[in-house]
This record gives sequence, structure tokens and C-alpha cells, in this order.
Amino acid sequence: MKFKNELEMFKFMEAVFYSGALSDILDEMGQTQCAASPHALVRPLFPQAICAGRVRTLLNAPMLTGRENPYRLAIALMDSLQPGEVVLATSTAPLESGIMGELSATAMKSRGARGCLVDGYTRDARKIVQMRFPVFAKGVSPIDTTDRAAVVECDQPVLFAGRRVFPGQIVFADLDGIVFIPKEVEAEVIKEAARRVRAENKVRTALKAKAKVSDVWEKYHVM
Repeated sequence: MKFKNELEMFKFMEAVFYSGALSDILDEMGQTQCAASPHALVRPLFPQAICAGRVRTLLNAPMLTGRENPYRLAIALMDSLQPGEVVLATSTAPLESGIMGELSATAMKSRGARGCLVDGYTRDARKIVQMRFPVFAKGVSPIDTTDRAAVVECDQPVLFAGRRVFPGQIVFADLDGIVFIPKEVEAEVIKEAARRVRAENKVRTALKAKAKVSDVWEKYHVM
């Protein structure tokens, strides 16, 4: 399958793919640590949220910021965002503060980011849901980061929801979960996912037509 550019590919993935199929394909390739751990409880702010794109990372840490600008690195990353990227934020230790908010979401969306994934809390959830920007987080918190936390690294490998994630990896997130695709197999995974979705559509049509499950399985080996 050919696309004019990566952004077109990411929009196709959001329209057609789902995390379960991608996770299954990666498992079959021996890539068994690619889906974010469900124990991390990183969930979409609204059920319809879906995003696919290349990862940009922000690492936060507990910090007394004093007169320092705790947003310096985050601002630099947001100003450098390109269409088709997904911001991924995590921290070196659990934080009570919201490390994502509506103004950041507005900036990300305006630059063409596909979404934001937070292994922690977000703020301004109601406004983010209203703007329909895909944000995934552990939950919400009204607590500000000022004098509590700051971004200490950008675009570096991070631990997110129990998985090691590298900048530039393709990520796909939906209601079922978050899947990180290793660069070395991304083309193969996307090709196989498109094939599998087509097969599952045929299975669904057959089952709706009251075909026997055993017959459908024998024909497609998909269930």
C-alpha cells in the first residue's frame, strides 16, 4: 500500500487500524513488549480518541523550579512539532501535578500533532474533550507543575507504561490500548495490518450473514 506522505498514512491508520490487530501482529513477529501495559491505566479522555504518528518524548522530573522556567524544554518541543507527530510525556517518578493541559493541546493541534500520550495526569480535561484532541492519560489533576516538576529531557528514549519507547517510533493508540511499533518492522507491520483488517471485514460480513463460525475459521483463519 502506497501513500503520498506519512501524514496520509497516519490518517489511514486512524481510520482503519485498531490496537488489538497491531499487538497480535507484533506478537507473531516475536515483538512481545510493544503494547503499553494495561496496569499503567493510561486511557483516552474520550472513547473515540484515536491517534497514530511518530513519537516525540518529554521526560518530567520532580523539581523545585524557583525562578526557572519549568516549561522551557516543553515549549521548544512544541514549537518544533511537525504534522503527524505524537507527543509522549512521562516522568522519572510519580507526580500529582497535571503535566499536560488545554493550552498545550491547543498548541500541539495547531501544529498538526495527532495526539498526546501521558503516563501521568492531565489538566483541563473538559476543554480538551471539547476540542476533540486525542489525549491519553492516567487521569486528571488540577495541580500545576510550577515548583513541583519540570521537563528535564526531550527526544530521548523513555520508559512509558512499562515499555521502552524511542523517539521516531510509530505509535498507535485507541480505546483498547497503545502500541509502539519498532522502526525495523514498521513497514511489514503496516502492510500486514492492512491485510488483516481486510480479512476481518470479510469475516464480519460472513458472520452477520449467519455463516457458521467453524466454516468462517476454516476459510480465513481469523477470529
